[in-house]
Amino acid sequence: MRRLLYFINQAIASLRGSLGISLLTAGTIAATLLVAAMYAMALQNLENLAMIWGRTATLSAYLNEDVAPEAGEEVRKNVAALPAVAHATLVSPREALVRFRARGREAAALVADVSEDALPPSIEVDLKPGFADLQAVEALARAVAAVPGIGSVDYGQQEFDRLRALLEVLRYGGLGAGLLILLATAFIVSNTIRLTVYARRDEIGILRLVGATRWFVRMPFLIEGGLWGLFGGGLAVLLMWLGDVVLAERLSVAIADVVGGLNVSLFNPQVALAVLAAGLFLGIFGSAFAVGRFLDVEEE
Repeated sequence: MRRLLYFINQAIASLRGSLGISLLTAGTIAATLLVAAMYAMALQNLENLAMIWGRTATLSAYLNEDVAPEAGEEVRKNVAALPAVAHATLVSPREALVRFRARGREAAALVADVSEDALPPSIEVDLKPGFADLQAVEALARAVAAVPGIGSVDYGQQEFDRLRALLEVLRYGGLGAGLLILLATAFIVSNTIRLTVYARRDEIGILRLVGATRWFVRMPFLIEGGLWGLFGGGLAVLLMWLGDVVLAERLSVAIADVVGGLNVSLFNPQVALAVLAAGLFLGIFGSAFAVGRFLDVEEE
């Protein structure tokens, strides 16, 4: 216990003696962790968007040209019998034209000279609530396309593919970039700690002469780095929470016309804990590397 108190007192004394450097280092850690946290929250919001898209997705299945009008109801019943289908509605060419014209003047002008014969009958398919992701929508589209009498299925494939590709890029490409940023921050922490170590090299030399082990010398610096990391992580978490309180609702309202039903979130307790843990790791890892390098040089 005495040793632990000694280590803590030494770390606190070092923080007080270099308050400016300590605040700068903690601020650097906070900025890095905040960027990583906002990246994680952006990915989470996009995944929520994918879930909402899946819940609100409507498939349009177009009947083959050789399907007789009286046979359309039979095809609709076969589609409605699929496990993931909540409702299947048969839409005549005339009704499709009326719906399209109701979208506005520009839409009406586009189909002004289009006759009903140019459009095939279609079936609008609504998903059940339990089938609310992109994979479920794609699986249902394949099942509907396999129903006899169905010629093609449209469910916004291009938009789905773009969203899925964006999620993949954020998951894997962003992970690599995040690791590089964290390593760069650890390097900054390491160099800052190294300045502190050099400032106390005489004290460290005396400790080594009286038989202090490498861990005895290292421990105050590890605690100091850990405190830097925790302070930086705590600051990043605080900024996340403030951003969620101040901006999240406004962002949700701003994008409501484009993405209805998406409640933007900028704070997550699990992400906050991960940020604190990452800050602690960065501080301790940077300190351990710096002190280890110094002691290796001293012993050569």
